[in-house]
Formats: sequence, C-alpha cells, structure tokens
Amino acid sequence: MGSKKNKLALISPFSLVLFLTLFCLIFATLIQSEKEESISQGLLQSLVFWQEGFFGLLDFTLQMMMILVFGYALAIYKPIHSFLRKVSFLPNSPLQAVMMCAGITILAGLLNWGFGLVIGALLARFVFLAMKEKRIESNPILLASAGYLGMAVWHGGLSGSAPLKVAEVGHFMQGQIGVIPVSETIFSSFNLGITGGLIVVYFLTLWFLSFKKVNYEQPVYSHPLRPVDHHGENYLGLVLGGIMILLVGWKVISQPELNLGFLNLNLVNYLLFGACLMAYRGLSQFTEAITEGLKSSVDIFIQFPFYAGILGMVTQSGLLELTVGYFIDNSDSSTFPLFGFISSALINLLVPSGGGQWAVQGPLLMEISQSLGLSPARMVMVFSYGDQISNLLQPFWALPLLSITGVKAKDLLKIGLWLFLAGFTYLAVFIYYSF
Repeated sequence: MGSKKNKLALISPFSLVLFLTLFCLIFATLIQSEKEESISQGLLQSLVFWQEGFFGLLDFTLQMMMILVFGYALAIYKPIHSFLRKVSFLPNSPLQAVMMCAGITILAGLLNWGFGLVIGALLARFVFLAMKEKRIESNPILLASAGYLGMAVWHGGLSGSAPLKVAEVGHFMQGQIGVIPVSETIFSSFNLGITGGLIVVYFLTLWFLSFKKVNYEQPVYSHPLRPVDHHGENYLGLVLGGIMILLVGWKVISQPELNLGFLNLNLVNYLLFGACLMAYRGLSQFTEAITEGLKSSVDIFIQFPFYAGILGMVTQSGLLELTVGYFIDNSDSSTFPLFGFISSALINLLVPSGGGQWAVQGPLLMEISQSLGLSPARMVMVFSYGDQISNLLQPFWALPLLSITGVKAKDLLKIGLWLFLAGFTYLAVFIYYSF
C-alpha cells in the first residue's frame, strides 16, 4: 500500500512541471552547446537562462492566484451555499439533475473559472444527496462530470487568462502582437458562436450518457463543507467594496463609446475583490473566506515560477526560434490553426495551468500565426479552446471537485473521456473550416 502511494505521489502537477523543465533543458542545452562549443558550457548557460526567467511572470502569477481565490471565496459565501442547497431539490429525475448541474456550472465557469469549479462541485454533491433523500436514483459520477464542465468552457469566458492577458497594456507579448481588446476575442462573434455550439454539444453528450447504465460506488466525503457567513456589525467591507464597484461603473459610463475594450485581468480581479468585500460586509469575514481560498492557490504559487523559467530558457536559448522555423516550413494558413488547437490540448496535459501554458506556448503560436498572416485574436481563442477541452482529461483542477463530491478520479475520467471526444471533434471541425 505504501509503495502504491509513493508511485502516485510521483505523478503530480508539480512533478509534471519539473519533467517539462528537464525536457526543455535537454533541448536548450543541445542548441546552446553548439554556440558554446561544449555540452557543459551549454548546460550552464541554459540553467542561467532558466534562473534569469524564473521570476519573469510574477505579476501574472499573482493575477492567476487572485482570480482563483476570489472565485473560491464567492463560492463558499453562505447565501450562495444555501441557495445551492435549495436549488438541489428542484430536479425530479436523474436527467433533470444532470442537466441542471451542467447548466449552472457552465454559466458559473463562464463568469469565473475558480467560481465555476467550486460551484459545480458543491452542486453535484448537494443534488446527489437531495435525490437520495427523495428516493430517486442518480449517478454521482455523471453529476460530478456535469459539475466539472465549467473548466471545459472557462477560457472562452470572462476569466479567460490568455484573451484577458493580451488585452492588458504592457503584457509580455505587446511588442510582438500589440494589445488585443476583448471585443476581438471573448466578445467576438467567432467565440460566441463556437462557445455556444460547444455548450450544446456538452448537453447532447450528457443526454446520451444519461441512458447508459454505469456502475458506481457510493461517494465517500472526506470532510463537511463549511460555508463562511457574512454576519457582523462591521460594514466597512460593504462600503469599501461598493466604492470599488462604483468606480468601475463610472469608468464604463464615462467612455465616449460603450464597449468592453478596457476589460483585462487586473480589472476582473479588481471587480472580484470589490464583490467579495461587498458580499462579506465585515473585514474579518472577508479575511476568513480569502484565507480558505488561498489554500486552493498553492499550486499556482509554487509552479508558475517554473513555467516562467521554462519561458526564459526556450526564448533565450534559441529553442523557440528553431521550433517556429520548423512549423513555418511545415504548416500553412489552412492547417496551422488546427495544429495549434491540437498542440494546445496536448500541452495542457503537461502544463495544467492555462496561464502558465500561455506564457510558454503563446509566443510560439503568435509568431507562427503572424508569419502565416493569421488573425492573432482568433489564434488566441484557438489556443484557449485547446487548453480548456483537455481539462476533461486533466486531474489537476479536478482535485477540489473529487474531494467535495467523493467521486474517484478514474470514474470521473470515464465520463470525461466521452465529453472530451465530443467537444474535441466539434472544435476541431469548427476551427478547420473557419480559417
């Protein structure tokens, strides 16, 4: 039993980023050794590139931590928690239960990926228990899979890290592609159409799966869920949060033309900060909720510097330039978007963070797409679709859901594979014929 646990410990998100670091280090060393004329000098120089880039994405790291923490804090807010418990008794059949879970989770995931992740997990657990109380048999695995779909649409929503990052003045690729407003990415007809169709595909797949007989074990819950209440005599958080939200409202109405071109990661986090303060009203309750949320952001805190190190290594060693040249020589404007989508889905299995993956893969995709005359805005979204779809096979973000729902990872993967195949096929066909 002990040896099995040790083996499982080796397969973790942290071990994957270490593997990716080693993988890139080997190739960077081989390239650099030709310039330095020895393997040892090439290795040393590649390590220097890695070290110099290690803290190159500190602002991005904090942005991604905050977007998860605030989303988590809103999800455990007691009124939302209580609302989910009441809603969980609405379905009167297993199919209704699954569809309701999917619908609410997808909506929450489009608003904020951290919020959607926790909301989906809570709802899947509450609905299963409510159906059990009503003596209606339901499948906890199918419910948990429906409650995970927020992570399969999030990158086309309001918290999508890649489209929000490129909309930010001063982002790390501004010199290469400029600033791309969200009106050309998240709120483009391209994204609205493809994301809307993807949601329909998920619902149809769940409808089909609901008729399949799947054996399951009763879920085992590791701990009770503890919502954080907003009661208290101190309303300083409500006042401060209200001022923050009003400032954004004033900024919106004072624009000469009403649009969302100013939306970026910093503003999303600012709005979430204000919303959490307003929700919890008192500063002590707000701090308690944020403390709970911070526990869920540890992996981002630890792993993002390694992604930044990888970025520094592959860009400064010439590995990125060499890879770009290879794909320019072997791709054209009709095939590269599909390749970019597939590669994004594959790399997400190694780099489970959309933000970290964009930092590593984004410069490569943008350079090739520009050389082929492709729209950078559309390629940002193509990357986003690949990143989100393979979350259905990626255990990294499913860990909170597995803990809350009591479902086993191998069981979740069985349903996730069906959803992945349906969504991947739809996206691949759409992307191939839309360029």
